[in-house]
Amino acid sequence: MGNVTLDADEIVRKSYGIVEKYVRGETLEEKVIQRCIIATGDPNVKDLIVFKGNAVEAGILAVLENTTVVCDVNMVSAGINRRRFRGDVFVAVKHGNDTRLTRAMCGMYALREKVDGGIAIVGNAPSAAIALYNLVQEGVRPKFIIATPVGFVNASESKEMIRELDIPSITTAGTRGGSTLAVAVFNALVNLAYERPS
Repeated sequence: MGNVTLDADEIVRKSYGIVEKYVRGETLEEKVIQRCIIATGDPNVKDLIVFKGNAVEAGILAVLENTTVVCDVNMVSAGINRRRFRGDVFVAVKHGNDTRLTRAMCGMYALREKVDGGIAIVGNAPSAAIALYNLVQEGVRPKFIIATPVGFVNASESKEMIRELDIPSITTAGTRGGSTLAVAVFNALVNLAYERPS
């Protein structure tokens, strides 16, 4: 987590002690879910997270390779643990300039060469997840996808589209999600990558 002081370490220790009552943390997937519960303060998050393919292992490997990240919004970029993750991070909304599309969708298309072979993270915009789906259909191959867009318009459907792809992914079911969850998933993978013996 973001702890850098003794007090913060104690808070983290207590938080995980509480969360273990809901999810034991015995598997890599459970460790990711624990991080999501702590980030949201909501134990019910455990029922939302969907792992597709060998998602956690694929994510850890991509992190260890310092794979380029393409995310949809600034909030995701701001939350990434840069003390540990050394890869480049590109934000789709900064590259979207087509007035016919959302900035997140347009930016994903503009960054297709970065998405190809990269890590794709969608925390907020369903349109960015739809763009990812379309890019994969066109032959673009991200190593790993995190998709947790939130809302009532296309959020649930866009995540179902991501789960249809033959790309390892971690998504949320239904309308719930958000950038906080996307960052929690990614930072959990970063921590797992660097805590495991080499």
